[in-house]
Parts: sequence; C-alpha cells; structure tokens
Amino acid sequence: MILSIIFLVVVMTLVSALLSYVFLNVRATRIAVAKEQALQLAEAAIDKAVWQLNQTAGGYTGETGTILGAGVFDTSISNLSSSLREITATGYIPNKAAPQVTKQIKVRVSIDTTNVSFNYGVQVGQGGLVMSNNSLINGSVYSDGTIDGAAGAHITGDAYSSGATGRIFDRVQIDGNAHANQIDTNVAVGANAYGYAMDNVTVGASAFMYSVSNCTVGGNASYTTKTSCTISGSQNTPYPGEPNPQSIPLPISNQEITDWENQATSGGTIIGDYALSNFAQATIGPKKITGNLTLSNGAELTLTGPIWVNGKISVSNNAIITLSPSYGNGSEVIVADGIIDVSNDAIFQKAGPSSYIMMLTTSFSGSAFSIANNADALIAYAANGTVAVANNAQLREVTGWQISLSNNSIITYETGLASVNFTGGPGGSWKIERGTWREIN
Repeated sequence: MILSIIFLVVVMTLVSALLSYVFLNVRATRIAVAKEQALQLAEAAIDKAVWQLNQTAGGYTGETGTILGAGVFDTSISNLSSSLREITATGYIPNKAAPQVTKQIKVRVSIDTTNVSFNYGVQVGQGGLVMSNNSLINGSVYSDGTIDGAAGAHITGDAYSSGATGRIFDRVQIDGNAHANQIDTNVAVGANAYGYAMDNVTVGASAFMYSVSNCTVGGNASYTTKTSCTISGSQNTPYPGEPNPQSIPLPISNQEITDWENQATSGGTIIGDYALSNFAQATIGPKKITGNLTLSNGAELTLTGPIWVNGKISVSNNAIITLSPSYGNGSEVIVADGIIDVSNDAIFQKAGPSSYIMMLTTSFSGSAFSIANNADALIAYAANGTVAVANNAQLREVTGWQISLSNNSIITYETGLASVNFTGGPGGSWKIERGTWREIN
C-alpha cells in the first residue's frame, strides 16, 4: 500500500509537471498567434488607410475602435507635408479595453506630384503682350512676341522680347533690364538696355546696342551708330549689339496636361453639364465633366482632385472655388477644352501659403481665357489662345499664347511660383514609401 501511494504521488507529480509544461506551451503558442494576429491587423489597417486616402483624395484622417476579425484597430494620420503623410496603426487582440497583445506599426505614404516652374509673372507666346493704360506687372515678363505698352504701363522686373522681330515699345516703363532686338517709342528702362537698336528711349544705367538714337543714357553706352543721344558715362564703339533673347517653351507640356486629364477621369465621369448656384455647396475631384461647368451666385466648389471639363467654364457673381485643407501647400488644376470666363468677384481660396489653383484651357480661341475680377490664388494658363485681363483684375501669374491687360489690371508675381507642386501627375495616388515600415511595439 505504501509503495502504491508513493508510486501514485510520483505519477501525479510527473503528470502535474507535464500538464504545466503543456499549458505553458499552449499559452506561449496562443500569445505567438495573438502577436501575429495583432501585427496582421495593424498591417490591414495600413492598407485600409492607404485605400481611404486615395478614395477621399487625401481627406482621410484615421479611425478608432474598428472591429476586424479577432481584434480591434486604431489608425491615425500625421501630415508631414502636402505630399507626405505618416500612418500609425495599432492592432489589439482580442479587444482594446483589455488587450492580450498590442502591436503598433508606422509607415509613410507619399503622392505623385508634378512640379511646374513659373519663372515670370507673365510668360507669353508669339501672340505677344499688350498692356493698356496703367496696367501693372509686379514681376518680370518673357515674351516670344512683342511687348506693347501704353500710358502708365509698368513692369517692375525685367522684360524680354525674343527673336529677330522682338520689340518693346510705346511708353512702357521697365524698372529692371530690357532685352529685345528693338526698343523704341518713349520706353523708360530703369536698369540696362540690351539689343540691336533703340530709339526714343531713356535708360537709367547702361545701353548695349548696335544703334542708338534720340536717347538718354544715365550710365555707359556701347554702340556702333549714334544719333542725338545724351550719354552720361563712357562710350564704347564700335559695338555689334547684343544677341537676341532666345525663344523658350511655355512651362507645361502636353504630356503633363494629358496626365492631369487621365487622373481626373480616374475619379469617374459626370455626363453633361455641372452647375452650382444660389450658395449651393459641393465637393468634387478627381472628376471628368463632359459638358460645361458653371458656378454662380455665391456657390462654393471645394476641390479634392483635378477636374477636366470638355466644355467651357464660367465662374461669376461671388462664386467660390477653394482647395480642400488636406492640400496644405499643394496646388490643383482645372483643365478645360473650351473657353474660361471668370468675372464679377469670383473667389479663389488657397489651402496653404504656397498653394494655388490653376485654371488651364487648351482652346485656340481669341477669347480663350477672360478674367475680370480679383483672383488672389489663381494661375491663368492658355498656351494656344488669348488671355484677356480686364476691369482692375488682380491675379498671381498669367501664361498664354497672347495676353492682353486692360486699364488698371495688376499681376503680382510671388516667389513661390518658381516651384509649384500640383498634387497629381502620372498615377496621382498615395503609395507606401519604400523603407519606411517600422514596428513600434
């Protein structure tokens, strides 16, 4: 009996030890499985966050307490820049209130951007620039055609008119340097004048021309022929004249326009016209509109992606186009195949200090783009047609085949326009940046 009892105690001790070992292994296995589940849950949360960012054009900010499978996850989004964000995802198994295992991972996501450099307040094609009375360009001008001024017309930066037929003429005041084959007819140049011939011009600094006539030069002059000129500084002769400024391409390529059109189409298509009026509000983008886009009477349109309009665009009577706050310092584009008409106190609102709204038309019309009001955040672009700026309008940058500024119109160039990031380009989607995935705990 004693031996039996001893044997039974030994067996029970061994069984107890074995059971404890089995229980430990079972618990360790469960924890290992839970850790893997929590990690996969956090990764699933990352995948959903990227999907949501693309579905909402970057407007997704995260979520908490979302049940998925055997656990719960939280997601938060940090904005590092207009095109870079950090996603933090936490997975809890089996629940958030009393988790057995918690796993947290971070990853950065970025979106493709198209960088466009607007190096001049006004850039013009071969149609040239026409400045009416008291029109003002706060910045520099580059024209592949002529620059034609009027009484009180004023350019505060440099002015270029390219090619053998380049000409700056008719009472325009240029505070910086002037570059053209010919400069004439009551032009005032604050700095230096460069070219082949000038006639009836006042130059504040020096002149570098083959021919000078009826002029006043405050500094030195280099020339071959001279007629009735007062030159305060030294004179260098003979001088062959300066090379003509070269033609430069407009800043946006046809391929970039096609990329924006494709991105807009990826968000779906609105068949026919799209109109908002009488203080109605809507959020749109990316989107293609097969008809016309009309905004009037205080209507407000918030952009969350590029828009491509097959018809014409009309923005008038205190209508507002604004960028979603998610853009930060990113910018956005609206492309039109038809003409664009902006009038009667239409408003354009930025998302950040360096963000802009560019309205671009591919129209070849002589009235491709008409602007008749203040447009603080607007970039106007019409590579094939004429941009007409009227009625005391003020805006940031204008590019067109031909540009006409009416009386008292003002264009004020900002240095940030030298590098504008449009949140789009090929693909135009949020993607995980390689090498940024990391497990926090």
